[in-house]
Amino acid sequence: MRIFKRRRSVVDPIAGFWTWWEETGAQLVADAIARKEPGSISGMLAEHVNAIHGGLDWELGPGLHAEHTLVVTAAGDPATRAVARRWLRSAPPSDHLWEYADLRRPSPEVTIQFEGMPPVASDDALVTIEPDERAAAVHVGVHHPVFAQVSEDVQRRITFLLLDLSLGEEMTETWIGAVETLVERPAGTVPISELLPTVAAFAAAFTTEDGNPTWRLLEGFVDGQRLIATTEVPLRSIRLPHLDTHVGVTIGYPAGREDGLPDAEMLDQLRNLEDHLTSRLGDSGRLLAHETIAGARTLHYYVDGSTPAPAQLEAATSGWPHGEVTLTTARDPGWQNLSHLGS
Repeated sequence: MRIFKRRRSVVDPIAGFWTWWEETGAQLVADAIARKEPGSISGMLAEHVNAIHGGLDWELGPGLHAEHTLVVTAAGDPATRAVARRWLRSAPPSDHLWEYADLRRPSPEVTIQFEGMPPVASDDALVTIEPDERAAAVHVGVHHPVFAQVSEDVQRRITFLLLDLSLGEEMTETWIGAVETLVERPAGTVPISELLPTVAAFAAAFTTEDGNPTWRLLEGFVDGQRLIATTEVPLRSIRLPHLDTHVGVTIGYPAGREDGLPDAEMLDQLRNLEDHLTSRLGDSGRLLAHETIAGARTLHYYVDGSTPAPAQLEAATSGWPHGEVTLTTARDPGWQNLSHLGS
C-alpha cells in the first residue's frame, strides 16, 4: 500500500514560456520570419502565449534596437495588464535578434485591412484635438473617409486602431480622454500625424524634470469636514500595470486644529511614517494619493499582488503611537478605488 505520493511540481506559466522561448522558440520564430512565413508558427506561438493567460494578444514586428520585437499585450484589458507586465519583467535581456514589449508601439502610415472591408490607410485619417488640463486628458474626434461605408461597430474598431497606431497603446490609454467617431468631416480637423506631437507636448506639462508624474492638490468638504488630498497625475493604471492591488492605510491622529487637520508637528510625524512605509515596498508598490480629514489620513498604495507587499505594509505600521491604524486590501487592476480623486 502506497503511503506517500509524489507531488507534482507546479510550473509557473510565465517561466514555462521563457524556458521554451530560450530553448527553441526564439530561433523557430526568427527562422519563420526569415522565410517570410510567419504564419507557419502563429499557432505554436499562440499556444504558448495562451498558456500564460487566455486574454493575452501577441504580435511580431521590427525592433527598435534588435532585428525583431515580440509584443505580448493585454489588448486594453486592465484586468490582464499585470500578467503582461510580469511576462515582460521576466524576459531575458534583449539581444541583436529579439527585444520585447507588453504594449503596442506606434506604427503610423500603415493600411488596416479587415476581411470583406475596404482598406483603411491610416494617413487618410483626420482628427479634432481638445486638450483638457483639468482632466489631464486630450479629447479627440476621429474622421476617416471609409467610415461612410462601414457599420458603427467597425467605425469604432477602426477609430481605436488608428489611435493606437498613431500614439502607441501606452500613450493612448494614458492621455486620450473622450473619443468620438466622426462620420462627417467637421471643421477644424487636422491630419492624424499631428496628434502624436500634440499629445507628447501635453504630457510633458504633467511630467517633472526627472521623468516622474506631477502631483495635484485637492481641497473640499465632506459632511462639513475639511478634506485635503494630493494625487499623482494622471491616475491611469496602464502606467504601472503590475501594481494591481489597492492597499488603503488609514492612520488615526489627534487633530491639532479646529478644522480636523494635523498641526505642523503631527504632519511631520505622519510624513515620516509615510516615508517609512514607502521605503519598505521598493518597486513592489507605489504611493499614488493620500487624503486627510477629521483626524484620519488615508494613504492609497498600489502594490504588486503577486508579492508580499500588503503584509510588508501591515508590519511596517506597527508601533504608531498616536491612533489606530487600519489596512484594507482589494484587487483593483483598473485603479477604480481612486476614481473619486479625478484623473
